[in-house]
Amino acid sequence: MDEKNELFSRRINRLGRITSIIALFFMILVPFGTAYYYGTEFKFSEVFAASIGLIATFLPTAIVENISYYPVFGAGAMYLSSITGNILNMKLPAVVSGHQIAKVEPGSDKGDVIAIISVGVSSLVTVVILILGNFVVGEILAPLLSNPVLKPGFDNITPALLGAITLPQLFKAKKLAITPVIIALGAYLVIGPDNFRSVQSYVLISVMALSVGVAYVMHKRGLLDK
Repeated sequence: MDEKNELFSRRINRLGRITSIIALFFMILVPFGTAYYYGTEFKFSEVFAASIGLIATFLPTAIVENISYYPVFGAGAMYLSSITGNILNMKLPAVVSGHQIAKVEPGSDKGDVIAIISVGVSSLVTVVILILGNFVVGEILAPLLSNPVLKPGFDNITPALLGAITLPQLFKAKKLAITPVIIALGAYLVIGPDNFRSVQSYVLISVMALSVGVAYVMHKRGLLDK
């Protein structure tokens, strides 16, 4: 890493930590401020007891998602997308499309810059759409969006987006894609759709670990070069 890239990385991480702390402070301030305004008393022990189930479910998911997204997003876009949210269904498609349009590789210096721009633009577009939807055309579009004929389509927007992102990557690296596809599909069929959601974070980290292990073995044996 040359001097300019090292300086850029240090500044991005410093700015990301500062903005993340500020964002967390104001996020936590909302429930405390609301409780104070309405005079609601609560005990931290009761809040923790009520939250422990959610923590057990979503903490592994948060850790695994950040690890799995980082090679595509890079540091800057990862900080920004973690603050603005909607990573899977909005930020990830925007970053992948940005890389494809700019013809840059994820994880490269140019790829990290494109990822930051993509996430930033996606966040701004989201804010504009939300404002228009809530205050301008919300009442007009609400009956249309809730139409029974269109509802199945809107219910499957996220799978459609992920399918459009995933398939090109699978065809790009067919040998590497075999392991995660087989393991994930097998786990889904064994666990069942009703119970899969509650354990998907553990399945994800298991698939990642096994896929890396198999890829390493294939690389050592020269199977990826053929």
